[in-house]
Amino acid sequence: MTVDELLLRRGVAVPLRDGVELRADVWTAAGDERPRPALLQRTPYDRTSSLAAYGAPGLEPAVAVARGFAVVVQDVRGCFASGGEFAPFQQEGDDGEDTIAWVAAQPWCDGRVVTWGASYNGATQLLAAARRPPALRGVIPWMTADDYHDGWTYRGGALCHGFVMRWLLNTFAPNQLARLRREQPALAERLAAALDPLADDQEGALLQSPERLAQALAPLTPYLRDWLAHPARDDWWRRVSPRERGSEIAVPALHLAGWWDIFLPGTIANYTRLHERALTEQARAGQRLIVGPWTHAARGEAVGELLLGRRAARAWLDPVSLQLDFATAVLRGEQPPGPPVRLYTLGAGWREEQTWPPLRMREQRWHLGGAPGAPDADPLDGGTLALAPPTAAAGPSRSAYLHDPADLVPTIAGATMQPGDELSRVAGPRDRRAVQARADVAVFTSAPLERPTELTGPLSAVLWLSAPAPDFDVVATVSWVEPDGRALHLSDGILRMSFRDGPQGGAAPLRADEPLRVTVALDPISIVLPAGTRLRLEVAGSCAPRFAPHPGLREPLRVRLLHDAAHPSHLLLPLA
Repeated sequence: MTVDELLLRRGVAVPLRDGVELRADVWTAAGDERPRPALLQRTPYDRTSSLAAYGAPGLEPAVAVARGFAVVVQDVRGCFASGGEFAPFQQEGDDGEDTIAWVAAQPWCDGRVVTWGASYNGATQLLAAARRPPALRGVIPWMTADDYHDGWTYRGGALCHGFVMRWLLNTFAPNQLARLRREQPALAERLAAALDPLADDQEGALLQSPERLAQALAPLTPYLRDWLAHPARDDWWRRVSPRERGSEIAVPALHLAGWWDIFLPGTIANYTRLHERALTEQARAGQRLIVGPWTHAARGEAVGELLLGRRAARAWLDPVSLQLDFATAVLRGEQPPGPPVRLYTLGAGWREEQTWPPLRMREQRWHLGGAPGAPDADPLDGGTLALAPPTAAAGPSRSAYLHDPADLVPTIAGATMQPGDELSRVAGPRDRRAVQARADVAVFTSAPLERPTELTGPLSAVLWLSAPAPDFDVVATVSWVEPDGRALHLSDGILRMSFRDGPQGGAAPLRADEPLRVTVALDPISIVLPAGTRLRLEVAGSCAPRFAPHPGLREPLRVRLLHDAAHPSHLLLPLA
């Protein structure tokens, strides 16, 4: 089939249960009236944008129609041509259920639907799938979270300031402004005068406090106030969380993530939860997970400072065929093709696995120790990382980091969405020595590895901390140190101490200077480190603008980090 044989219906009205109409584009085969299964994407990013609707999720309508599908791309409520008011996440269950039923009832559809899409378009799928619409046969939720508080808006109790504010500045505020220009042009011009300077200088905008940005954006993104008003994962968040609904989904799913994607933990959690708890055995067995060496926005042959080659790019996987093959199999009632898990392991390439994490991995403790004190030691080494635990004979051992609200530790590398992320300028594995050399960061480095060493799986830092404050933040970052001294970002995480019992928050305030053991969850990774490489852990009190600094700390705060026999702080690493 050629493009000339496509029939495109633009702006088709889709009525919802409350009378609102959404608009969709529909591709079918011209001159072929036979009903066919439909692929549906629901997006807030403009259904008419080929980059947003087809490029980012990697599925070309012309190819899909040639393979026997109808294709539907819809603007979600309150976005672009669709009616109603946009309230992120809140409406997607009802609206997705209604849209799937509408698609299934059309004469060009045979009553079967598979959904696809990335990021927010994964949220539209999961929230609708939890309603178990009869026509739904499978979902393809790429690079998306399993919860919209924990791992999307907040992480470890801290606001994901860099991502959230940039997301609104780039997407929803301009969209709402465009709608107002059609309906209330005078108001739109006044709001544009406030928005344009923020959008044009986003690096500067992200230096402003969340409250100040929320005030500036309130007329265009009023829901931001709700997000800031619910810093804990309360019922307001839980009622729209896929994390709560793993056992309510009854279809196979194809999950895709990147090692430096902001939604990596959520994508893996979606796979794991549905593999274990989906409603039917067919759905549980039909989960597939692919993780590549990508950030959220950059999925090519380079990531951060690494040039990995063409096999590392998402294009190498042929994402169009990947998704269409999955859809074809689940529509036939067959198991999706491929292994349950496929990972790009840095240093080894693509690998097929039967489980996540792979069964061959074993958790090891790498203990933090005091400064080695050698006269020729690298000043970045600071303390040590070693398999041997500290002994009582060695006596007390402690380090410290400083949180200074006037001099925050800058965001360098990692799973970020700051300006420049599409070129991987600020994201991925980048050299962190500039941060590690700061006096307010505690650093611990291992001896060179004696043999090639694989790390595949989740990481965490178990730390004993104390401070003369009832609450504070801890940021833990792992890097690998190459023989030339470069310290490349591997994994990180943040924890606000009042959220040490979980994202619901509300843990009792700390007692002044009393040591407390906490676990900081770090992002999963898969890498084979060559012999001679060293591992490094850094511990800090902030990471700005990625995370909003603790709002209750107005003066510098010194946090003690204990690492002796009585307080054995350590890294938990998944090693083969």
